[in-house]
Amino acid sequence: MGASMMGESAWRYVRERYTGSQKNLDFIFMATLTFPAKSTVRFVCQFPQFRKPFRIESSKSSSNPTRLVHVQSLNLAIHAQGCPVGKYGLLCDKNCICKNGARCHGFNGACKCQHGWQGVACDIPKPDIAVSTTPSDSWAIYISTNVTIHCRVYHIDVQTLSFRFPNASKITSEGVNQLDIKVFNAQLHDNGHYTCRARDKGGNVFYATVVLNVNCPPNRKGQLCDEVCDCLHGVSCDRWAGCVCPPGWTGTKCQTQCPEGTYGNNCAKTCGCQNGASCSPDDGRCNCTAGWYGSECSGPCPKRRYGWRCRQVCSCKNNATCHHVDGSCACVPPWGGRNCDKQTTSLLEIFVPLGSILLVVTVVLLVLYKTGFSCSIVKNEGHEAEVLRELRRMEHDLAQSLQPGWLKRWEKKIHHLTSGPLIGEGMFGLVRRAQLRTPEGELDVAAKTVRVEDSQSYRDFYREAAILVAVHQVRNGDCRESNIIRLLGLITKSAEKYILLEYAPKGDLLGFLRGIKNARQEDLLGNLLGYAVHISRALQELEHLRIAHRDVAARNVLITADDVAKLADFGLARDVYATTQYVRTNRQGVDEFLPLKWMALESIETGEYTCQSDVWSFGVLLWEIATLGKDPCYDGKIQLDFLQMVGILERGVRLERPPGCPEDLYRLMRSCWRDVPATRPTPDGIEKRLLQLLPHDVIEMETAL
Repeated sequence: MGASMMGESAWRYVRERYTGSQKNLDFIFMATLTFPAKSTVRFVCQFPQFRKPFRIESSKSSSNPTRLVHVQSLNLAIHAQGCPVGKYGLLCDKNCICKNGARCHGFNGACKCQHGWQGVACDIPKPDIAVSTTPSDSWAIYISTNVTIHCRVYHIDVQTLSFRFPNASKITSEGVNQLDIKVFNAQLHDNGHYTCRARDKGGNVFYATVVLNVNCPPNRKGQLCDEVCDCLHGVSCDRWAGCVCPPGWTGTKCQTQCPEGTYGNNCAKTCGCQNGASCSPDDGRCNCTAGWYGSECSGPCPKRRYGWRCRQVCSCKNNATCHHVDGSCACVPPWGGRNCDKQTTSLLEIFVPLGSILLVVTVVLLVLYKTGFSCSIVKNEGHEAEVLRELRRMEHDLAQSLQPGWLKRWEKKIHHLTSGPLIGEGMFGLVRRAQLRTPEGELDVAAKTVRVEDSQSYRDFYREAAILVAVHQVRNGDCRESNIIRLLGLITKSAEKYILLEYAPKGDLLGFLRGIKNARQEDLLGNLLGYAVHISRALQELEHLRIAHRDVAARNVLITADDVAKLADFGLARDVYATTQYVRTNRQGVDEFLPLKWMALESIETGEYTCQSDVWSFGVLLWEIATLGKDPCYDGKIQLDFLQMVGILERGVRLERPPGCPEDLYRLMRSCWRDVPATRPTPDGIEKRLLQLLPHDVIEMETAL
């Protein structure tokens, strides 16, 4: 090793010194090498050839230790030694939990189970007999695929093991506990039941069956899979039905949009739109003409509104009536002109009725003053009524749950807020850490505000504010025990409008998950699923109010200083995150950013959100926890557009079971992703099932909250 490590000039110097007058030379060779090893490694250290030999000298004196001389070469054999049995870790100071003869990984303690055992600690017995296939996904088994069918027996003293084929033939082996049957170049006639039968030495018989369903290759259909689909819009091809068209499309290749007045799957539904409104062919939503609104465009615009989607504000004055379509004014005498702001009668005709009106107004104001109301409250109530009207258009149940004066009760003064650093930013909203001055002192808050001044942003702003107010009303203002982020105030009277929330110093759950390295399964079933329990309770609160969150995901869960997970972000932070999480989609001519991979199938198809669609999203949140924050991947694809997502979900494809995820937890996820919303578990049922999965110490802590 020395010759290879030292330069030629250095060795020339050593040889000259050794052959010169100084004969008594000591050579010290030092080398350090650190590396991981799984087997014995042999190193050979080659020393240079010298003219005079070395000798081996030994001394018992501690001041004159043993020296190594007369060395032609030195062989070192290094034998890698792992941690002792039952220990692991960098210093071998941690105790393994592996059972039933399982091996413990020396670095992270993961258990490699012996035959017939499974689970984190290899303490769960596998079923007595099991049958599986490779590939395991039935959608990946199509004509010409090579398929292997595995029959495995555990915990049975096998005497005979047999395999029965769909054509009633069978093979039998004695004294084995595993059979692997290969089906080369699978064809349609290979479909059917494959049954594994085991008999133990006591005469007991055990069965297990798998159904092989060979499909047509991609883009093929028909009895012999000899017809080509060539579906448009990225939709799937079914062997018997051909192209499975998304809502709004029909034809053999989904090439034709639904005729006017029809919509939905196979264009089988009839639109109910009125007053000349057009019908969206995919979900039947009505695109109202100017002057009309409502789900069927049956109602004229509210007072003082007109035009498309009732977005225009009337300019009529002096109690004139505004036409809901074109905004034209129907003046009340003595006023005239385009905006009814010009007098057309004499002053006498004006002042006589005006005096009567002033008298009535004076009496009304006097009564209001005596009952404790002020003009500013009247103004406030007018603004509140306008917000409520907009909320009723979006969510009637939410508007109904708000008590009168809800905006005023939560209003804070802008000069009491001291803005701080930016902690979250999106295209439409941003969040700053700030200080709020209160009678009890300075309070850390997260201040959310709109970034773009348009009607959609303000609708989202007031919707989020209304939801948080409704939650606090139910709890009589005390939301310290709630699992929905706590509201601390609103600022709506200034140019910049704010929603003031409790500050969560530990950030969002997604960032927390992605910061975890090498998490063990017991950690997953401990604190991490404890966060899931918290969010299931938040969904119970929203279900009680009949409010849908619409975007349940790890990125929208905040962790407080007390290590409590709380549901947040009801609208304004929607585009803060990566484009793979929010996909730009156009509905009825309006661009939206939708979290497609978290959305229920019915929400994608119809744009409707319910508590049941939130449960679907919660199942994806559980998948995020089990994968430590990975992006959901459907059918091997990270990025999917609207039609691709619909096609995948309609085929029954769901997120795959994460590595190391317990079967019971994945079964809960799958139940959240059922096609029929009514068959999904309730938030209360989810909490009970999660508590069954948690360790006893965690259960005691969570049930005490």
